Amino acid sequence: MTSTALSGLVDELATGLSRSVVVNDPAMQMLYASPHYGDEDPVRIRAVLDHVAEPAARGHVLAQGVSAWTRAGLIPANEAIGMHARVCVPVRWEGALLGLLMVMDADQSMTTAELGQVNDAAQDLALVLHAETGRVAPAGSDDDQTVLDLVGPDPSVRRAAQQALHASGRAGRFDVVTAVEISVAGARTTTIPHVEVALRHALAGRRQAAHLVAVTGDNAVVLLGSPEPGEPPVSRITGVLDRVHEFALGHFRCVAGIGSTGEGLNHAGTSLRQAGLARRAAALGLRGPVVGWHDLGVLGPLLSIPDTALTDAVLPDELHRLRAADTDGQLTETVRAYLEAAGNGPVAAERLHVHRTTLYYRLSRLRDLTGLDVVTDGPTRLALHVGLTLADVVRQSEQTRR
Repeated sequence: MTSTALSGLVDELATGLSRSVVVNDPAMQMLYASPHYGDEDPVRIRAVLDHVAEPAARGHVLAQGVSAWTRAGLIPANEAIGMHARVCVPVRWEGALLGLLMVMDADQSMTTAELGQVNDAAQDLALVLHAETGRVAPAGSDDDQTVLDLVGPDPSVRRAAQQALHASGRAGRFDVVTAVEISVAGARTTTIPHVEVALRHALAGRRQAAHLVAVTGDNAVVLLGSPEPGEPPVSRITGVLDRVHEFALGHFRCVAGIGSTGEGLNHAGTSLRQAGLARRAAALGLRGPVVGWHDLGVLGPLLSIPDTALTDAVLPDELHRLRAADTDGQLTETVRAYLEAAGNGPVAAERLHVHRTTLYYRLSRLRDLTGLDVVTDGPTRLALHVGLTLADVVRQSEQTRR
């Protein structure tokens, strides 16, 4: 419920300026909006009607870096979402951001005197919001530390977190546990607070009895408890990423990895390590944006190799020999198709769009040039199949490091 002091300050400023004013919390959740003064835009109208700004509008504001501002600045218009320009002043108390005071300024006509009024109002609002810190939602939640403790390396800390969850009555929903890791992939053109707010917004609906969520900067960990019928984890997390990207407005993209499902909270740490490797596969573009541990196959253990060690030096000798003899890439393509078809010549030939005779000619030529026999030598098959997969990981890892 809005306090009289807060609403009074906002309404007084709006009246003095004859401009529409709003004060939001640091996550761009509306705290109070003044009446309209004829300068409202579609974004403001919808926010007042719904009592919350839409994700695209919140994302546009946060993408300007307002969380780090120390003085007034202009939020540029975004016609694509029906948003006019606004002046934004951070409301701070002893450096801590308590809110964002925003005043409509579509034609950028605000005078120096008017800006002084807005800055004075922000100082007054800081006093009010500081006195009402219990009413302004903190950035994190109690679950954040609980989740981090449950998956942490210290056994005593894990036991204490489990006991606390039992005491809260929620542990019964975690007879089985699946861990999920979500993080930014590639470059981002915005601040970490923007990413963090987007993650919290997308996961807010997941803070249920059978879900535990921790968001730290541009990374999120989710512990899923007893599964919900008809909604597999991949589908659920794909929906979460859709909500994140709605908030991101193209300034960043996130990917997710899903670990295995196991019995009880003791499985959370193992599942999270698997989720981290699956997320790495997604971040490298080796799989889609949401990857399950069970979908990785041999990629799982390969991705546990430290990024700094992923160079051509770790590739098997058999693959180096194949590459040295393969001047145009045709032999490598043939070997890959043959191995991925489990040595089934007709299937491999169909995938390559060549006759079976051509396929076997190429494989015999490989044997003559390198001594590598993928038709009858099992260890050679294994070395080349793992080597080709590892080469994909090396290539993608090198591209992300550039």
